[in-house]
Amino acid sequence: MRKDRKIAIALREKGFSYNEISKKLEVPKSTLSYWLSDLKISDKARKRLSVRVYKGSVAGLIRRNKNQTILAKKRADEIRSVAKKEVKYLLKNKLFLIGISLYWAEGYKKGANGSKWKAVDFANSDPEMVKIMMIFFREILGVKTEKIKIQLMAHPNIDVGKAVNFWSKLSGVPKNQFTKTCCSVNSRSKGKRNKNTLTKGTIHIRINDVRLFFKVIGWIDGLKDILLGL
Repeated sequence: MRKDRKIAIALREKGFSYNEISKKLEVPKSTLSYWLSDLKISDKARKRLSVRVYKGSVAGLIRRNKNQTILAKKRADEIRSVAKKEVKYLLKNKLFLIGISLYWAEGYKKGANGSKWKAVDFANSDPEMVKIMMIFFREILGVKTEKIKIQLMAHPNIDVGKAVNFWSKLSGVPKNQFTKTCCSVNSRSKGKRNKNTLTKGTIHIRINDVRLFFKVIGWIDGLKDILLGL
């Protein structure tokens, strides 16, 4: 029997994988499979193999996740960069200028600075402002109604049913696209008469689209540069 085959058998009986043995002996795995396929190994050796396979799987998953994160960041940076360059051509569009300015002031932006959640999210209680943003999302961002979700943030003095009906009619978004209403109580107002004037509550208009999120962020970047003369 070849010396390297004897060594391969001994290593396999200790629980070494084909990859490990192949690297040590510089023998193709196909050859090892021929030599070792009928070899019976101990439970201790099998345990070593199982542990190594598990560790290898975890390490592989970590590498894949890291690579996916790098690729996702690269795609996001590209979308943001292209959108930033578009702004100078869009400034004459009043709807664009108003919509992106309102989003800059009231929209969700943390996803561009490390937060894991990355989606377009605009919150407000002003019906006229909500109307403008709905037009902005549809006409400037090209978002179809079925892609839009709305969440009502309600205080105790609000009739949730009436509020949902109001915002659904105003936004044109069907009630079945409203997510669970969030009812909040300000700790400073507990035990006191609620004098909240937001009788229709506040709504979050949400579009779960990472590409559109970074497009909006890129537009804000471009607007900042122009306004600040950078």
